[in-house]
Amino acid sequence: MNYKEKLNGTLLKSMIRRRFPLAIFYIFLIINSCDNKEEFLKVVNEDKDGCSITSVRFVGYEFNNLLISSGSSQTFTLDKGMSGGYYDINVIVSFGPPSRSSSAKINFNKDKTTIITLKGCISYEGCKGHYLSQ
Repeated sequence: MNYKEKLNGTLLKSMIRRRFPLAIFYIFLIINSCDNKEEFLKVVNEDKDGCSITSVRFVGYEFNNLLISSGSSQTFTLDKGMSGGYYDINVIVSFGPPSRSSSAKINFNKDKTTIITLKGCISYEGCKGHYLSQ
């Protein structure tokens, strides 16, 4: 092995040592940017009077013109982030007929599905009326 080959090998090792941490950083960045964690909201209708859910509203989101009938559910992607945070978010669910609404403070699950359920019946039928549960 001559001096020129030895020098080239040394230079190559030196370049690899300097660029290796940068390469690791880029790999880490690529892996984390491909992470597709999303939040979802699943709205379940367990109304006993046959009412359909017509809208769901909370900070940053408004889902209108819905028809989630009694005994069914619908899942929404929360792709705009949670501008109001994740805890004690006032969620308003409208349902009918006749047109009514119920609200509750909901704690959302980060990177997971949050489930809220409309329960109840008309209060004069002997139940507590309509309410949201988590």
